Amino acid sequence: MTTQSGVIVLINGFGVLFVILNSFGLGLRLPIGKLLGQAFAHWKIALRALVINFVIIPLLFIGYLLTIASSIPGEIKVGFCVAALSAGMPFAPILARLAKADVSIATTLLVVLTAATIIALPIGLPLAIDAVDAQLKTSVWDVAWPLLLFLLLPVVLGCGFRVYWPDLTPPLMRWSVRVAILCLLFNLNFTLYAYWDLFVQEWGTESYIAALAGPFIGLGCGYLLVSGLRVKDVGIRHATESTTRCATSLRCS
Repeated sequence: MTTQSGVIVLINGFGVLFVILNSFGLGLRLPIGKLLGQAFAHWKIALRALVINFVIIPLLFIGYLLTIASSIPGEIKVGFCVAALSAGMPFAPILARLAKADVSIATTLLVVLTAATIIALPIGLPLAIDAVDAQLKTSVWDVAWPLLLFLLLPVVLGCGFRVYWPDLTPPLMRWSVRVAILCLLFNLNFTLYAYWDLFVQEWGTESYIAALAGPFIGLGCGYLLVSGLRVKDVGIRHATESTTRCATSLRCS
């Protein structure tokens, strides 16, 4: 095994560990009854967030890739399509706490967006790939099984652990979050080490322009969502901002 291939294995390994541990930690934090109650109580907010994240954002991004950024390589276009169809930022509840927002609402919206991603990404990604690059192909199952195995299953296991071993949940939740963040940092550092020459080579191209346009698209849609909400509770408004505006901007960057 060469050094480059070994680093790629580490990148993929730490990336998968981050997703699994973060999903498991999310399951440990979820009070199911309260979550469902808040989702139904604020169904208009949740519905608008779903429309923005899974209809408006993908359409804007696909249109951008087909017009302004049409010369980007097909593999990079596919990466942007994945980002455009993936909603729910893992650190939204933390940002909501820092913003003194309603953390429970932020967590509820995060779970709603994550659950919708498991459905929308396998269905929408093959269609988006056909739109931006007809030479690349994928199937619904190719996209669905990693989401079910590495995202949904750990959340379910975390919820089950919370129900059967509530006394052990708080310390395990803290450690899962810490190790997940550590795995993410390792993933980012190894990625920069392995692909730095590619980053330099692509500097100044339309790939970087598309990456910079992503946050502005997300911020604009997040602003439309928050400004259209007629909610008197400031905590709920800030929670919506933390979950949707930041998620749509950071996932595309």
